Amino acid sequence: MSIKFDDSLGVLAGCVAEVLGADQLMCGVVLRDSTGRLAFFSSVELDQDVVNALSDKLSVALGPYARKDRVLVNSTDYGAASVLGNESALRVQLTHHKISLIDLRIAGADWLRAPVTQAPPPSRFVFSSIKGGVGRSTSLAVVAAELAGRGLRVLAVDLDIEAPGLGPILLNEDTLPEFGLLDALVENGISPLDEAFLADIIGPSHLSYGKGRIDVIPVLGKRSLNNPAEVLAKIARAYNENIVDDRVDTILDQIKSLIDSFSDPRRYDAILIDARAGLHETTASAILGLGAEVFLFGLDEPQTFQGFKILLAHMARFDFDGIPAEWLSRFTFIQGKAPSELGARQSFAEQCQNLFTEVGSGFRKGLAVVDVELEEEVFHNPPWNDDISDAEVLPSEDLQLSEPLFILFDPRFSGFNPQKQPDLLSNGVYTSSYGQLIDKVISSIQVETEVPL
Repeated sequence: MSIKFDDSLGVLAGCVAEVLGADQLMCGVVLRDSTGRLAFFSSVELDQDVVNALSDKLSVALGPYARKDRVLVNSTDYGAASVLGNESALRVQLTHHKISLIDLRIAGADWLRAPVTQAPPPSRFVFSSIKGGVGRSTSLAVVAAELAGRGLRVLAVDLDIEAPGLGPILLNEDTLPEFGLLDALVENGISPLDEAFLADIIGPSHLSYGKGRIDVIPVLGKRSLNNPAEVLAKIARAYNENIVDDRVDTILDQIKSLIDSFSDPRRYDAILIDARAGLHETTASAILGLGAEVFLFGLDEPQTFQGFKILLAHMARFDFDGIPAEWLSRFTFIQGKAPSELGARQSFAEQCQNLFTEVGSGFRKGLAVVDVELEEEVFHNPPWNDDISDAEVLPSEDLQLSEPLFILFDPRFSGFNPQKQPDLLSNGVYTSSYGQLIDKVISSIQVETEVPL
């Protein structure tokens, strides 16, 4: 049976460990190129006979997944030092081995970034989902209305570039700004955004009813809606990397910079971000790059848990230098359109717990490290030390996801359009369904802001 992508890292690790040992496997670096082909860079100089034998072994075992030029690179070979000293390499837990991996990608590289720690005030909340139709954008609008009703100042940002929803929900023709998030990403690639432009991507929502304030950054502003033939051309350029003073800014960097520019606690009490459905690059920006509380919406159906498992399994594979415990505490599963009967909701809660039990063990594997001095050209990440207990590095009680929340199904919110039915954003209408989510948001910002009760 021919080797496939999912097999390749384990096959390479097994071959190298068999010949060089597990310690040398961990101290070296695996390079996976954009096509998926692999090479191993040894951190120590190997005898030429060993190089030849292991190269042949890897070429046969990996088949088409072996790099064509060099499948094994000696520490003294040209270019080896830069790979071995590359600080972007990730420590990865495989089934039987631990490796350091440089994973070259044309797209999706932001998913390899470590989650940033919690951002300072104003509080940030990301509303995310694996698929659409789960009530994510409606929930954000309800939370925005509740916070504004308490006299708070809210910024709502739509990151769902290819299926925007917040603009039509929270803004009308009179309040829609000249530009939107799409314009900001495109123009940022040409020249820096000035204060005047940033002011022109925000529109005030009349749905705050004169109490607090809801400002909105929609995906599409008036300029895009007046020139609809150019929208797809702008979308094609929105995800481009920007080169700034020899620095490469990915979409994650650009979105983080944009959100940071509005993150003044004297201006806003909370920032609500509507992430794109699925596992796109912009989803990585929202989930990993903003230091936000992350709400993962889904229905009680197989595709929801399949998507959740992919996300958690990806995150569990990497050691992010002690960050996992912190970012996990900011993840909350939410069942949308949940049934009113408590027993009927139990299935979703149990599957979330089972999922974390199954995948979450990966967060504890291979995280214990010890400080050692390595030669300058050797990979900078210290090796694992299995003699140190994981509990010393990452206490198990910290590795807990928040209890799942439930948004009860209410047919009045099907086809949600507060422009035509503003009474839906009346507190007495939505509290019974959205109470748990509202309480979670309020409790998360109480320590930073005096939230009126």
